Amino acid sequence: MLYQQGRHVRLFYFGPPLAVYKHALPAQEWITAPRSCSPAKEVPLEAWGAKVYAYIYDSTDDQKANYDRAAFSIDKKEILVDLKEGEWSDWLPITLMWNDLKINTLFKIRVIKLREDGFYRIRLFYNNMNETVTKPDYLSEDIIKSVGPMVDSVDNFPPQLIFYDEDKSAFLEEADMSFKWHADAVAHFLKTYKPDVFLHDIYTPNQMLTSKWWMGYIDPDSPRYSEKTDRERERLWKEVKDMYKKLDNIIGNYLESADDNTIIAVTSDHGVVPLHTSVYLNNLFARKGWLEFKIDPLTGEPIIDWEKSKVVYLKFGNIYIHPSGLHGKDGNWYRASGQDYEKLRREVVNTLRALKDEKGITPVMEIVKMEEAENKLRLPHDRVGDLIVANRPGYGWDEEMSQDKRIFSTSLETGYKQAIISDDCPAMWFPFIVMGPGVKKNYFLGNQPITIVDQYPTLMRLIDAQIPTFVQGRVLDEIFTEEFKKERRRR
Repeated sequence: MLYQQGRHVRLFYFGPPLAVYKHALPAQEWITAPRSCSPAKEVPLEAWGAKVYAYIYDSTDDQKANYDRAAFSIDKKEILVDLKEGEWSDWLPITLMWNDLKINTLFKIRVIKLREDGFYRIRLFYNNMNETVTKPDYLSEDIIKSVGPMVDSVDNFPPQLIFYDEDKSAFLEEADMSFKWHADAVAHFLKTYKPDVFLHDIYTPNQMLTSKWWMGYIDPDSPRYSEKTDRERERLWKEVKDMYKKLDNIIGNYLESADDNTIIAVTSDHGVVPLHTSVYLNNLFARKGWLEFKIDPLTGEPIIDWEKSKVVYLKFGNIYIHPSGLHGKDGNWYRASGQDYEKLRREVVNTLRALKDEKGITPVMEIVKMEEAENKLRLPHDRVGDLIVANRPGYGWDEEMSQDKRIFSTSLETGYKQAIISDDCPAMWFPFIVMGPGVKKNYFLGNQPITIVDQYPTLMRLIDAQIPTFVQGRVLDEIFTEEFKKERRRR
């Protein structure tokens, strides 16, 4: 059975597919294949111009259909690897295509789920490192040779490892590979290249906290908190704490290479809150007659009639409005204005403010007009929607559309990070940890959050660099030692 995910199947909702659902067919023309005690099945796994055949077979000889293994081949002649449920392959060679560019690289296979009737769930993970993503390009060869093929982060966005119980173990194993690669890469870069400045990002912690399996069941502010026993919650906490220990290992590699003049800063670009309810604003707009779309019966993806549509929500908090249609002119988007525009925008605001779930709770925390975005939200007015809408913690906007035009549903993910007003919000705020010469030791900024734009000028001041005039944030002078501040005043 094909699983309809709509645009959730695509990278950032509009990119290449992250999951493909195909029926397995009777296996044909395999030159070399394991013996199967039930009629073998096959499925071509196609991505990035490459095809890998999966040969799903029954090795049990128990007189009934019991598909328990999958063999993989590029040409149906040579078997690359033979796996059972829960197993990973080693890194295997493959040639991918990006437009006309041929990339010789590596990939791993994980059999996530194999059911007795032949239902399958198989993950292909491609090496994230090649000469097209490093500069100079020859660095990729050194990194792969010294550190190994790159496992940048676990899962994807939107997440795919949230649909079956077996997805969780695949997630944890892939996350371990990601942390190991990053830890080894940090050690190799610092030792080999000895950079003056090293910027490093890892996405895996975000993926864990916004996935299905953890935050909703360990955060007391989540409605799902009571769904787990204390023992189950203790196990989930251990998995999350193990994730943070792996982060500590990476920081340990920095400390091993640090000297008395080294400054180390740890931060994030967002916090995270528990998520329970998805709110489908585009279905709301469709019910109002402002958005016209059809659903692809095979994939579940919406096909929007932009000419007939007047209002649409797009990630992460933007609503675009045009009374004459959203199709634009000559392929370009233009802001609307005038009485009809203002009337429609007021109607959208009133509709959003009136929106409530079955408990009578409104998911809307704040609605900001485009022209107010810079003063209220520090967002450039020319890069936001006609309205910016902030959600109440526990709720999350979803731009998906569906045939039934439902507005609320229980989300598969249990953590969320976007479009939330941080003031007085019961949430895990982004961290800002900095150590080095000039910084007070064991100094705590307090319980009130700083704004994320304060980090840049603070770090620039710390390294004695010129702060550009366009910078919005303030320097956090309170974290500096008195000696440091005196030295800066002398200069």
